[in-house]
Amino acid sequence: MMPLRCLDDADRSLDAVALSTVEWAALTATNRHVRHLRMHCCGSPVVLKTSRLGTRFFAHFALGGCASGDESPEHLHLKALAITAARAAGWTAEAEVSGTTSGGEPWRADVLATRGKHRVAVEVQWSGQADDETARRQARYAASGVRALWLFRRPGFAIDPDVPAVRLRGTLAAGLTVQGLPVADFLAAVFDRRLRFGIPAGTTATVTIEGAIATCWGGDCGALTRVVTGVAIVHGGSACAVELAAVGAHPVVVAALARLLPADPVRGRIRVRRTTGTAVTGCFRCDRPVDAAARASRTILATAAVPITSEWAAMIAGQPGYAPIWSVVPVARAPAIA
Repeated sequence: MMPLRCLDDADRSLDAVALSTVEWAALTATNRHVRHLRMHCCGSPVVLKTSRLGTRFFAHFALGGCASGDESPEHLHLKALAITAARAAGWTAEAEVSGTTSGGEPWRADVLATRGKHRVAVEVQWSGQADDETARRQARYAASGVRALWLFRRPGFAIDPDVPAVRLRGTLAAGLTVQGLPVADFLAAVFDRRLRFGIPAGTTATVTIEGAIATCWGGDCGALTRVVTGVAIVHGGSACAVELAAVGAHPVVVAALARLLPADPVRGRIRVRRTTGTAVTGCFRCDRPVDAAARASRTILATAAVPITSEWAAMIAGQPGYAPIWSVVPVARAPAIA
């Protein structure tokens, strides 16, 4: 095991992440002479080490005699990053923190961050773990009033709104990332409380209206009309594509999209068919529904930040291809429409 904490001869906990370079060097020299440090897991003597990435940690002076298993350099590095990110955001954070539920079940967090009444455990799962084991451990944390974030190395874990979990990619040499972000940036966003599941109501999402140019087929009209074909909604790493026809059952969404369309003489008009309740684009000249099959090109008509109301959220949740995930979202900005 390569912990980030140890105990001194007065039973005080020492934190490798919190020590400066000068303090680390002084502690190393003192411990080399008097061997006053010991492992908190088993009480054996300690040696101070630094990984090839510069992560400082405490190690057993001699192998054997401890039931704690070894940690990979990746595991150690990620724990240090989590502690640094939490502290930078104003949380108190420590590694290898143990606790028990009210029912007496023990748990041990790789990192436990605390701010006020809030407690968050960060768990680095470099090897595989069955979903039922993750659920069991998550429930144990919940019974202690602790939320947990899981950093999984391997794919295939369950996507669950009650279990915040993301996948790690890359290597220590090339850099570890989560959803395209360096892990340090991802964790900074987590402790800035920007971790979300899916596209929930009460948030702001980026809405893009997609369209095409089509020729009106009605009578002798023949006007070229800009047609709305669908809507793309993105919030963090979660995305939802909605065909225009599906928007018709949501008047608030129809009105919002109409306000977003650019003031263009051939923009067309979104209308809802009385017979079917589906939304279509009407010809700007004669207002007949423009045949979607007559699309000649495809383009982006408008993009804006839009507040997600309960009606937007209901429409998103009802889309068959919608697959929400846990992800961090950008810093909130003023929406383009209300």
